[in-house]
Amino acid sequence: MTARTRQRAVRALLTAVLFLSSLMSAAAAQPAAVLTGTALDESGAAVAGARVTVSDARASIVATTSTDRSGRFAVRGLTPGSYVILVEAPSLVPVSDTVTVSGAPDPLPLAITLRPAGFAETVVVTANRAERRVAETPQKIEVIDGVDLERTVAADLTDVLKKNSGVEVVQYSGVLSGIGIRGFRPQTGGINKRSLLLIDGRPSGVTNLASLLIDNVERIEVLKGAASAVYGSSAMGGVVNVITRQSRGKISGSVRAGGGSFASSEFGGRVGGALARRVDFDATGSAFDQRDDFRMGNGEVRPSTRYKTYNGGLRVGVELPRGWRLDARGEGYRGVDIMTPGDLFNGVNAQGSKDIERGAQDVRLTGRSGAHDVLVAAYRATEASHTTNVTSSNPADRPFLPFLSFENDFAWSGVQLRDSWRWMRRNSLVVGFDYEKVASVSRSYARTGDRTAPFSADSDKRTAGVYAENTLKLNDARTVIAVGGRLDRITNETLDTPFKTNFRPSASTFTVFNPSLGVKQEIVPGLRGHFAIGRAFIPAEAIMLTGFTTSVVSGRTQISQGNPDLRPERSTSFDVGAEWMSAATRFDLTVFRTVVKDRFISNVIVSNPAPPEPIVLSVTNGLDAHISGLEVEAEQRLGGHLGVFANATHYFNRKERLASGAEQDILNVAKNTLRAGVDVDYGRVSARVSGRFVQGRRDNNFNAPGFPIVDYDDFTIVDGTVTVRLVRRHAVALAINNAFDAFYYEKLGFPLQGVSFRLSYRVGF
Repeated sequence: MTARTRQRAVRALLTAVLFLSSLMSAAAAQPAAVLTGTALDESGAAVAGARVTVSDARASIVATTSTDRSGRFAVRGLTPGSYVILVEAPSLVPVSDTVTVSGAPDPLPLAITLRPAGFAETVVVTANRAERRVAETPQKIEVIDGVDLERTVAADLTDVLKKNSGVEVVQYSGVLSGIGIRGFRPQTGGINKRSLLLIDGRPSGVTNLASLLIDNVERIEVLKGAASAVYGSSAMGGVVNVITRQSRGKISGSVRAGGGSFASSEFGGRVGGALARRVDFDATGSAFDQRDDFRMGNGEVRPSTRYKTYNGGLRVGVELPRGWRLDARGEGYRGVDIMTPGDLFNGVNAQGSKDIERGAQDVRLTGRSGAHDVLVAAYRATEASHTTNVTSSNPADRPFLPFLSFENDFAWSGVQLRDSWRWMRRNSLVVGFDYEKVASVSRSYARTGDRTAPFSADSDKRTAGVYAENTLKLNDARTVIAVGGRLDRITNETLDTPFKTNFRPSASTFTVFNPSLGVKQEIVPGLRGHFAIGRAFIPAEAIMLTGFTTSVVSGRTQISQGNPDLRPERSTSFDVGAEWMSAATRFDLTVFRTVVKDRFISNVIVSNPAPPEPIVLSVTNGLDAHISGLEVEAEQRLGGHLGVFANATHYFNRKERLASGAEQDILNVAKNTLRAGVDVDYGRVSARVSGRFVQGRRDNNFNAPGFPIVDYDDFTIVDGTVTVRLVRRHAVALAINNAFDAFYYEKLGFPLQGVSFRLSYRVGF
């Protein structure tokens, strides 16, 4: 390089450095911009806790925040320019607008008004573990909102679900119940159910739905169809996600006291709101005591049906810098002296009592970083029950009555990691990792108080799963396509179990993948077609995979051993339908079909050599089931004072194959179920009258030789509630259960209450 060339290069480098320095100086001199505003509803009241999202011209998220208790927000550190601001709050229509941000030291604040949402704007979170509106959700979802919760005559979650959504129910007198979805038989216990229950998106830690009360519930979302592609095992029929309250604004709450039929009384209250600028909380508590046995619809008193329950919860949330948030929650339930009457066939010779304790804690960190919504959560839950025999038909038991006969403990612990990433303007991707451990321990006792071998061995189940679902929105979200899949690795292990000496512990591990596809298409404004298909599974119980039990039957040794090669039970489901939604109308018609494969067959003879060699039995796959049906939902608001609603489920087919090769109807699944009601709001009075008709259920009669299958009686139950708001925040509410005093049961031999009422007084603050 010549000297002249070197001089030119040096001059060019100096010129570039000076130019960049001037740009940097100009940028440094340019003041950072701030965007401020206030969110109000149509009445002019502040909307606290609304989420504010600011995006640049490329649709990249640059900042997020939330409104304070006065509805105000401020986004600082912006570069002057044009931005898109989105303000969202539950039950209100989101507002999006383009704004120009200047570097002025005292910018004029925005005034944003959010109007009440119609049906189409309802926000749900169940479908893909990230917020998505009903109008953009391909899966079929039923939402039970705060109005439904307040106006439903219900003692627990099972009552709410059976009276508001299309689920099947088994319900006993004595605080024990379970549900099934889309034709799967309801289940009341165990850790491998075919319908998954969540609380705020995490596993609930609840096997008995009757122990889950609704004092702190904001809404319930029921996702229909196979959902293992996102949630893993147990989501064959669907998912119930219970969403709890998260109060952000001015501290408020209510206290209630009431009483009613069967010498029952209840006390409860809740309070929540902002303790400080960045700290908020919710607290609830309740106590219920039914001192007398209830009366059935035939006029007779059902002995041994008294019980008491206590329930409470606490949540504390802290807003961290840069839009991040930390929430910690704990809740507990205790059922005391819960009387269990036994089958009606046994009279007073099979009465018992039980105590139930349940608790759960979770902590979660949420926030947004650029285009990423991030969740990190950890949880633990426990459930324990203690069963006592009070009466018995066995004369040898009577000197020892009452005596503790059985106890069991479940414990869940796990972590969840999730990232919801809007990686392109039209695409969003949800990816995550779940780890969970479930431990089961049981103890049996003789009438003398001595420990005996329990029926089932102690066990652990450990699950690690990774999942992803991408959602593509085309034509301004008139077309939505969601594709997902999940890979789970599950280890089932049976453990050394005290007093169970005829048992050999072992472990089994398997891996399973489940995909899903959903499409939603707007046909004309307000009318959308939807289609979803997916695969789901449940693993076998640990004893089926790893068990080894020796017994003697008629003098011949018999070995029941697990099958480590046992495949999970699998289902493939699809549904197709159409929905119409507007501000005052919602209607959905959905046809669904499910095929279940590899169902479990117990007591299959593996080896039958000549005596005295033992017979060897095991478990294998091979059975199937076929379910198809029709679901209809309708809701109409008639002006400002009246609303009507209905939903119905009809099964075209619900057959399962038996080991003999024959087919039979799936038991405890009604052929037809219809729910309908009317809501009235007039001045200070609000009321609901609703009914539920159930027809075409079958089950075994375990009190007859050979346990024959019998038809259940059809029934119609009508409930009513009316609330009168008095001065200020005082109110009186009357609830009438089974108004026409029908004699009915959800499980043969266990009839439920006849007509009953509850009167309560509530004051808000």
